[in-house]
Amino acid sequence: MSKVLLTAVLLFAGIISYAQWGPVNNGIVNLTFGAKLLGTSNTHLFSGTLGGPKMFRTSDYGNNWTEIQPPVTGNIPECGYYFNGKYFAGLNSSMDCIFYSNDNGTNWNSVSGGPQTTVVRGFSSISETIFAFTTSKGVYKSADGGANWSEVNSGLSNQNVIWMETINSKVIAATIGAGVFISDDNGASWVQSNSGIAGGDLNASFVWRMGTTLYYYAQGGGSYTSTDEGANWIAWAKPSIFGLGLTEVYRNGSHLYLESRHFAGGLKDSIYFSSNEGVIWTNITANLSAADLNASGITEFGGYAFIAYNLISPGLGIYRKATTVSVSETVQTDPIKIYPNPFTDKIVFTNAPDRRIKQVSMFDNQGRLIVTVNGDESSINTSQLSSGLYVIQILLSDNSVIRQKLVK
Repeated sequence: MSKVLLTAVLLFAGIISYAQWGPVNNGIVNLTFGAKLLGTSNTHLFSGTLGGPKMFRTSDYGNNWTEIQPPVTGNIPECGYYFNGKYFAGLNSSMDCIFYSNDNGTNWNSVSGGPQTTVVRGFSSISETIFAFTTSKGVYKSADGGANWSEVNSGLSNQNVIWMETINSKVIAATIGAGVFISDDNGASWVQSNSGIAGGDLNASFVWRMGTTLYYYAQGGGSYTSTDEGANWIAWAKPSIFGLGLTEVYRNGSHLYLESRHFAGGLKDSIYFSSNEGVIWTNITANLSAADLNASGITEFGGYAFIAYNLISPGLGIYRKATTVSVSETVQTDPIKIYPNPFTDKIVFTNAPDRRIKQVSMFDNQGRLIVTVNGDESSINTSQLSSGLYVIQILLSDNSVIRQKLVK
């Protein structure tokens, strides 16, 4: 069996059903045209209604929503992102397309040098830099916390960017029409990187990371993987649970969500969850009206997963369920002991003789892989890491996975 096929078998083994969802729309008005989720800050979840239109926030996990004014009156943002203590909103606008708030949407601030007369599809970040990607103006970045932005499109021959991802020190941009571009200098320059991707699959939908592997999904259904940070791609026979294709990819830390479309054969759309970089996926669709999800938006906040129904299913609004791993859960670390916590320059492991360590990985609080060590190690050097919250993941010789949150 080839490495790619074996990976696919491992990634999608052990799929089970999970708990129930319930509506959380108290305070949201006018769901006639559906709703959408607009990201989170450290204390609030944001949403908008498509009829009206109106913008809302909640600080009690969706139990109650309060209306707030959007950055531009009558213009509900396309997306939201929390970075450097600020909540950023990306707009579809005839003028400025990026605003930020220091007080969770009570007041909004314009930025200098941001994109205009385009649509900001989303944001991404690496280290101290935040990026915005757009439908027609390519990529913009800010290295001062989001106050000042600049266009960074050198080498980006197609500026219709639909998705971005980061892996190690590289930034990946997926475009509609020209496939993948990679920057290894924090966005200063881009190089097209489609080796192995068929010419008919250059209209991208998503590029995402699971562990140290990148995955690319095209609008026509073509799917590819890369184990060398996007330099080369190999066709990937996507698992059957993908059905007709992916409509959502969302990550929160080590939690990854995928929504797949199953309109054919009487099957429904489904949402899958993984907390171990795709080693095991859990079907969390449960009681949702899944045939009508239609790329509805998935967000995680405060130990809950949220989805929003759009115009295809008017009136349903926003639904919530507890995530499969609560933010307050204490992860069982036996038979591996991981210490100290908090740590400084080193993390030490002690394990039973029959449970050899195969790989140790560390992720930052944005879910980015920052350290990978292969082999049966007894410790790793963490002196180069900055202060903050991390997740350590240990793959054992029996292919079981142990994860623990650590603080430096």
